[in-house]
This record gives sequence, structure tokens and C-alpha cells, in this order.
Amino acid sequence: MKYENYRLPGGKTLSEATFEDIRWQYGVFRCNSTGAGRDKKYTPWRAVKTKLGEIEECDWCKLVEAVIERENEVPLLNALIQWCNEHNYVSASVSEMRKEALQLHASRIFDNPQWIGFIPFNAKYRPEILNTANIVFVRMACCPEAGAVTQEQIDRACSGQISCPHCGRWNSFTILERGSVPGTYPFDSEHTSVEHMEHMTKKEADTNDADSPWEEDDEL
Repeated sequence: MKYENYRLPGGKTLSEATFEDIRWQYGVFRCNSTGAGRDKKYTPWRAVKTKLGEIEECDWCKLVEAVIERENEVPLLNALIQWCNEHNYVSASVSEMRKEALQLHASRIFDNPQWIGFIPFNAKYRPEILNTANIVFVRMACCPEAGAVTQEQIDRACSGQISCPHCGRWNSFTILERGSVPGTYPFDSEHTSVEHMEHMTKKEADTNDADSPWEEDDEL
């Protein structure tokens, strides 16, 4: 294991460190100087503020990777890296995407039902997690297709708006069904593609929403 004898701030060893201990709180930047006069030189220093203290950024990345390896979660990290690359809308570099994946992993983002990527990410990489999730089917003001979100996302709605599971825009919504929709498949590897989920949620939600004002539009 990398950095096995590395001493973390606060005296902890790597074997004692938890993800919460090394979770990225915010980045730190300082410009250190050496020498004087015309011989003075400046060196940038980047670090990460964690629960234990400040850790130099390059060391932090290696430490998180070591803890991930220790916890046998390398496949999960690879899934996050792939996810970040697929959602790299600003054309960030490969190293930046890997660092972002490490930040998400250390914060256990995939276990947080408030994360807007909770359902699509876990449906693709950890479908069994969704069997116990508080799934709510909604119809957004921006997109007519029914979509799945979590109750926790609804509880954290901002001004009555949540992120659309289809286009990502924040908009108002109508709740169609809470919990699993009758007739849909469980979230297993055979029935968890985004296309399948969209098809089933739209089909079942429309069946159970005959009195919805949207029905008139659907019949046109």
C-alpha cells in the first residue's frame, strides 16, 4: 500500500485514517518565498484543507488513492472517473477529472441521496443500492417525460424547484408516484439502463396519472 508510514496531520497513520478524516473541505494556495533581494524566489504551494489539517495536494491525491485501495474500492473509483469524464462539460484535463473523482469518492457522494447523480450513477454501477432508496417519480415543468428522483432531493428543493432528471435544469415539478411504481422491474443489472428507466417510469406514471392536466396534452 502506498504511503503506509505517512504521518498525517494530527499524528494519525494511514491505517487509521478514514474518508471523513481526509475529505476535501476546500483548496489552499500560498506563495512561499526563499532568498532575499534579487535572489528571492517564489514557489506556489497548493494544499487541501481536511478535518486533520492541511495536506499538500499531490500527497492528498495519493493518500486518498491509498485509502481507496485499502477499502477495496478501486472499481468504484474507476466508475467515478468514468462518470466525471462523461460529464466533463468544461473540457477539463484528465488529471483534473481524476482529482474531481477523488474528491467525490472521499466525500462518499455516491451514498448521498441528495446528489442529483445518485439515481443515474447507482443505476449504472451499483443498482442494488436503489432497491432501498426513497424513489419518487415526478413530472417536471420543463420536460414532459416522467423521471425518477429521491425523496431527499425533494426535501431539499430550492424555492419549490429541483434538478430535472432529464435535462438538468432547475424547475418546478409534480409528484406522480412515491416508492416503487407497480409493474416496474427492480433495480438490477438487467433493467437499469437510463433508456429502460425512462420508458418504464413514463409508461407507469401515465397509467397512474389519468386525471393529470398533462393527459390532455398527451392526447393531442
